[in-house]
Amino acid sequence: MTTTLQPAPGASTLLASLPDRQGFGDASLVRHRPGSIDLGGGNPDTGVLPTGLYRDAVRDLTDDPGFASTLRYAPAAGLESLRSVVAAREGVDASRVIVTSGGIHGLALAVLGTLDPGDTVVVDDPVFPLFLRVLDLVGGLDVVPVRVDAQGLDVELLEEGLRDGLRPRALFTVPTFHNPTGATLTAGRAQRLVELAETYGFTVFLDDPYRDIAFAPDAVPERPGAQESDRVISVHTFSKTLGPGLRLGWNVVPEGLAPAHVKLRNRLDGQASGFLQEVVRRVLDRPEHDEQLLVAAAHYRDKAEALVAALGDTLGEQLQVTAPAGGFFVWARPVDLSVDPGRLFDLAQDEGVFVQRGEWFAVDDDTAVRGHLRLSFSEKSVPELQEGVARLGRAWVRARG
Repeated sequence: MTTTLQPAPGASTLLASLPDRQGFGDASLVRHRPGSIDLGGGNPDTGVLPTGLYRDAVRDLTDDPGFASTLRYAPAAGLESLRSVVAAREGVDASRVIVTSGGIHGLALAVLGTLDPGDTVVVDDPVFPLFLRVLDLVGGLDVVPVRVDAQGLDVELLEEGLRDGLRPRALFTVPTFHNPTGATLTAGRAQRLVELAETYGFTVFLDDPYRDIAFAPDAVPERPGAQESDRVISVHTFSKTLGPGLRLGWNVVPEGLAPAHVKLRNRLDGQASGFLQEVVRRVLDRPEHDEQLLVAAAHYRDKAEALVAALGDTLGEQLQVTAPAGGFFVWARPVDLSVDPGRLFDLAQDEGVFVQRGEWFAVDDDTAVRGHLRLSFSEKSVPELQEGVARLGRAWVRARG
């Protein structure tokens, strides 16, 4: 749902046109009270963030004779030291890596560098809602949803649309542990998506914040063609593994577009903190970092299993849940369609638990996701997850009554 507020005098056309999107991320809808359990957020568990590595990295940096130079302005593309480390991990040339101020900033760079008013952009359905808000920076776009199923974006359905005349300028998808459904784009679909992008001349935005939170070694398929194609911009963030307060991420852009993307970045926020970039570079260089990623993934796996089990025990006849293979979320599909989702949402908050409504992830028509729930297991403890589901169960009984 969107509304447009009356702008104050002196507002630009862009400022005046920004809709006030309601639903996902709308704090006015959240009624937190003492003891409430928030199962709606996407914060990592601070208990598995590598705080010890941070302390070591900061100490090492501040003891370095060159420390003061990190307090100067940094290059728009990012420090070469961090870009090189990231590039090695991605298997690309460092010239293609642009350090960003987090994932949403990376998406904004991709959108502003690719789309013009009047263009068509294909998006996941259900979609990560904040991407739609990034599109507001351009405005006048034709947004076309393509469903996400258990194997990720339905590339076969996309191909049918392309054969029938659909001509997007860009396509957006979350390929790994999709937000909100948890699905992962298969290697075969990824390969075909790149082939279609190269054939029909559109750019693919791969938004991949959850890739390093895999519950099993084989949970994330190899997608080599995506990194090699000049039709793919991949967007990444350290928010889920090193913490969102860091405000750092990176984009991998086609080699031919990298200089222009750097110029664009230089005209927006200009740079990311050189100090923080050097801290992160030192964290990534430590072998304990990758070990910590495995510890964190196992920790999140245990929480996911606890949440799925609690939902099965409490609401197994009302909700269908597929156990996620990674990421932060469980996507629950309603079996009992007689329960009004708005009433359930309100009653759940009365009981002291907050969850995300499926309708907030719809592109336009919310019929397919009506009554769905997205529940986060990342931040809360297992007892809190279990208590949150118990409260949701009580709300469900009241909603049916």
